[in-house]
Amino acid sequence: MQNKQEILEKLTGISSSRKSYYSELVYLVEEMKKKNRQLAVINQLTHIQIDATWQQTSSYIAQQLSQILAFEHFTLTIVKGGTPTSYLCMRTDTDWQCHTLTHPHCPDTANFPEQLHHKLAQTLPQHYATSVSLRNPLNQTFGYLTLLREEQRPADPEEAELIQLVARHVGVIVENSLLFQDVNEKIKIEAQLIQSAKMAAIGEMAAGIAHELNSPLTAILGNSQLLLRETADAPTAPLMRDIYQCGVRCKKIIQNLLTFSRQEEYLFETVSIDEVVEDVLGLIGYQLSVCGLTITREMNEPSLLFHGSRHQIEQVVINLLLNARDALSEQEAPQILIRSFTVEEDGVRYAGLSVYDNGTGIPAEQLPQIFQPFFSTKERTKGTGLGLSVSLGIAEAHGGKLYAQSEENRYSEFTLLLPLLIKEEEHQHHGAETDIDCG
Repeated sequence: MQNKQEILEKLTGISSSRKSYYSELVYLVEEMKKKNRQLAVINQLTHIQIDATWQQTSSYIAQQLSQILAFEHFTLTIVKGGTPTSYLCMRTDTDWQCHTLTHPHCPDTANFPEQLHHKLAQTLPQHYATSVSLRNPLNQTFGYLTLLREEQRPADPEEAELIQLVARHVGVIVENSLLFQDVNEKIKIEAQLIQSAKMAAIGEMAAGIAHELNSPLTAILGNSQLLLRETADAPTAPLMRDIYQCGVRCKKIIQNLLTFSRQEEYLFETVSIDEVVEDVLGLIGYQLSVCGLTITREMNEPSLLFHGSRHQIEQVVINLLLNARDALSEQEAPQILIRSFTVEEDGVRYAGLSVYDNGTGIPAEQLPQIFQPFFSTKERTKGTGLGLSVSLGIAEAHGGKLYAQSEENRYSEFTLLLPLLIKEEEHQHHGAETDIDCG
């Protein structure tokens, strides 16, 4: 009997009596199965595509980890450029729904997990969060894995070790994805620089063509005026007037184009928001109308005034309208609403101009980046990523602001605020009309 027991111990590694032998053997087999499942899941995590979106990556990780860890919801947080973005995956009956949570800039990542847990508690009350950091070989933190459970329980050393092991494998994959995105962004910036050079060349060509068109246009206007004087009562007079008016319109478009293409510093003057919108629509209104857009204007009465460069603000409005046009390219009932208004912020009154469109919108994770140079949500051949960056610089140079609100697949609204010029009679209420108070 003793020899048989010794043989069993050597074969199985289990020292036990006959009664407990089978139960311990079953436990050992189950443990081996559990380890195999864990290894299989970790192996599956290496199959994440580096070009997948963060939402896809987060949902895939949540799906795999749910096979070996008990939790209700999962969050992957990526820290890029000091700005964290969290992707919250919530379990449904058949799948995982991913939601994006944005955070303010956080240079100190040591305190971020506490802030993250607080924000998750607001989104999912009665859930307890456990986070583990993702680190690179230089021990720098670039993300977090967070498990959310409905019950709080003491830490299990075996489970904590497993989560750390998972975090090391996921960290390698996430770091590879970040490197892939960086390379893609550099390639995109190079393409945008080439496109910017091409657009600059086209601008110079357009300015040259505009100069050349001025000569024949002057002859058309002069001759049509002479003919109008001679044939004022003739049946063809209406046709001549139409020729003359169309020539005047062409001349105005060419003048606006030449002004827009100049590189010199512009002088500041008293400008009306209404006049800016009118000039811009005169320049690109036809481009917008042939796209089938419905343009609605809701302008403040009386017209709002500001002190600044008419042509620089026109450039901002042109950028906003062309962006709206591009966002509406595939919409069934494309609409643009241009609205002027007054608003007071921090004790300063502003003349506001907003451009609203019911287009594709901007993803929440991209919204904080749209004013960065060379960042673009458009295809490489359709944008340089400089329009909004330049527009923001112009707004700030005028002591104003430019910001955006958007919801993906619903709308975008860009708002330009410029310090409002107030007439003295608005202070006096019943005084005589006076000059503009620039102070």
